[in-house]
Amino acid sequence: METRREIAAETFAALFDKNPEVVVLYSADGVLADMNPAAVDLTGFAGTEARGTTFRDHIPQSDRVRAEMAFEMARSGVSDHFESTLRHKDGTLLPVEVSVIPASVDGVVRSVFVQARDVAALRDAEDAMRVNQQRLRSLFEYHPDGIVELKSTGIVSRVNVAFESETGLLGERVVGTPWIELIVPGRRERAEAARHAAMRGEAAEHESVLLDRLGYQIEVQLKLVPIHSGDEITGTYAIFKNVAAQRAAERAVAAQVDRLRRLYLVAASRELTIPQQLEAVLQLGIEFFGFDEGYIVRNDGDAIVIHTSVGRKTPLATGARIPLSSSFTRYLTNERPFLFVPDLDDPEWRADPARATVHWRSYAGTQLQVEGKPYGALAFVGLRARMEGLDELARESISLMGLLVAAALERQRTAERIEQLAFNDSLTALPNRVLFADRIEQAFGAAKRYGRGFAVMYLDLDHFKAINDTYGHMVGDEVLVIVARRLRSLLRESDTIARFGGDEFVILQPVVDAATDAADLARKVLVALEEPVVVDEVRHRVATSIGIALYPEHATEIERLMELADAALYRAKREGRNRWHFAAPPVTAPRAPSSDAAHSDGAT
Repeated sequence: METRREIAAETFAALFDKNPEVVVLYSADGVLADMNPAAVDLTGFAGTEARGTTFRDHIPQSDRVRAEMAFEMARSGVSDHFESTLRHKDGTLLPVEVSVIPASVDGVVRSVFVQARDVAALRDAEDAMRVNQQRLRSLFEYHPDGIVELKSTGIVSRVNVAFESETGLLGERVVGTPWIELIVPGRRERAEAARHAAMRGEAAEHESVLLDRLGYQIEVQLKLVPIHSGDEITGTYAIFKNVAAQRAAERAVAAQVDRLRRLYLVAASRELTIPQQLEAVLQLGIEFFGFDEGYIVRNDGDAIVIHTSVGRKTPLATGARIPLSSSFTRYLTNERPFLFVPDLDDPEWRADPARATVHWRSYAGTQLQVEGKPYGALAFVGLRARMEGLDELARESISLMGLLVAAALERQRTAERIEQLAFNDSLTALPNRVLFADRIEQAFGAAKRYGRGFAVMYLDLDHFKAINDTYGHMVGDEVLVIVARRLRSLLRESDTIARFGGDEFVILQPVVDAATDAADLARKVLVALEEPVVVDEVRHRVATSIGIALYPEHATEIERLMELADAALYRAKREGRNRWHFAAPPVTAPRAPSSDAAHSDGAT
């Protein structure tokens, strides 16, 4: 029995930690007990920061009554589900879907699980879809098709302008007459049956034939719908649509619905990474509208940079830089967020500087705004002219794609900020302990695999406390930033320098052929710090003591290597500072070439 409990506990822990959804464990009285890594990533709060807070601390005031109700239901053993917003550590509010689930032991609710799903991307897509659907409804409701309002007796009470235009029958002539006289005799029985069905509350639609003022027949799609006044049906609307226009509209609406569905699936996909989502949007745009290439570009000063490109023969690779003056992106502004050029060889565009730099003939682009600021453009281009134009639904779809792309780019920026906070020192932007640990693990694995060495250096600034005490921590922080910048400039691209806190830095040289390689870098560090650091026109003399440990000469385990480097650092401090020391066992290193005796190699 104990083994089964242990297996269950291990399984639960794995599900809790590896669940991609946010999972937070609260006590029955609403106090946060634990949160999984997904919750840490989404909220920005570490588990230690959040423990002891209540669920009320993580949602806005407006949602607390609903959350209280959900927790009350959970305490009584009933799960609940609702939408809310979650407060991020930086104060921003994130839209989430929340499930509140009671955890019972022996029939007693001991704790409450809250599972939350980030629905920002879904909401963006849904909002965009909702706006588009509203537009489609407006187009349908105010479409210039003939509409005749009928009383319950079938007498015409009103007609619209479209009906008058289509048939030539003015309202004065048909109002007050039986509507059935508008239909050719052979179709009247079915039309009346449809009207009676509408009076029963059943909308009816079929093809019919309408007579115009001169007696000519017009093939139409006839739809009869009830007119409701409260609970009573007072009449019907007879809507006459030209069959050809109806078929065209049906095809357009079906295509648009399919576009929205497929875009929604891309935006809501949990399998696709953000770069894959961006490429998928470009591929769909090419497929939907018959273009040859698609681009996402970002503004960069007086140029644009290709962020993502897709196409059959795309000559503009990701990362390509193009002068803004030679790009159509410069025309996209808040006042003109969409641009369509059917033929770049038209006189209006032939002399444009951008025309000479591109190989395509047609262009459609929409402005991208990320976090409320102009970012660049989503553009589709064709190798042929598009004299047939680009209809309104296509333009709306491209604009919708722009919203989805902007939302994905915003999520990407957020993820990058979270990663920056997780793996980099907030003051100097150097890697922190977490990232350094990953780098040294990689170096250790490579060293064992290829039989080579690497070096770890501990650095501690000498007498840095005096700067803080005399000039304050703001000046001390600026000194640390400048020192970090100098140290970073000395390193190879493969090297890593991390800040472990305070004035303590650690350097990793992942490839070292001999002790002299590390000694050479240590010498460069001392020399780089000889130049005083200037802050607010005050010159601050900064030096450092360095402890060096080599793999495998000094240790063959990471933890021991770090300990030896740290010990060597403090030996360098004891022996006069502004020098380096290797860890034991002895490794001979040449003395630093400096007139200052304090710049010693400290060879043991």
